[in-house]
Amino acid sequence: SPRSHKDVMKISAVALLVAALTLAGSGCGGSENAPSASSGGSEATTSSADGLPGPVAETRSAILAAAESGEYEPLRDVVDSKSFLSDFGFGDEPDPVGRWDQLGPKPLETMGTLLRMPYAVRETNEGTLYEWPQFNADSSAADVSADERKLLLTIMTEDELTNALLPEYGYTGPHLGILADGDWWFFLSGGAP
Repeated sequence: SPRSHKDVMKISAVALLVAALTLAGSGCGGSENAPSASSGGSEATTSSADGLPGPVAETRSAILAAAESGEYEPLRDVVDSKSFLSDFGFGDEPDPVGRWDQLGPKPLETMGTLLRMPYAVRETNEGTLYEWPQFNADSSAADVSADERKLLLTIMTEDELTNALLPEYGYTGPHLGILADGDWWFFLSGGAP
């Protein structure tokens, strides 16, 4: 189906963000505190939720508990506005928790779904990153297992999932990252509204 100008702009914005994260992770720009993941490539490993370091497991559990309760307020305890990146921006000014709350249950449902999927481990300029789901700019639809597809379709439509895995951009759908020290680094809704 033809894409609207809004869809193309959204895909372009996500692709630019992924490129910026990749460049910053390779030492080509970005600020000291800005989120930046290196490209997925061979240094990324994937795993189920087992085997997470304690601080990462604790943050993941706190986010999952909030998702299961349907309450956003507990997320304030795990969002550090000085280092957290959301669709609303980076730094002290945006209030992602309040903004997610205004959007209704979708952001919480998305977080919960992502954290039930396999993750990737990547090295970044901020340290080791645990990222859900395991897909990146090099991923294709063929990389998505039947179980992962089923989970993603609980938070996306079939068209959104198709558009989140385009050959020219890889995976541009929602993703969430937690650093090895337990710092929740980002939640970006990507191609999902």
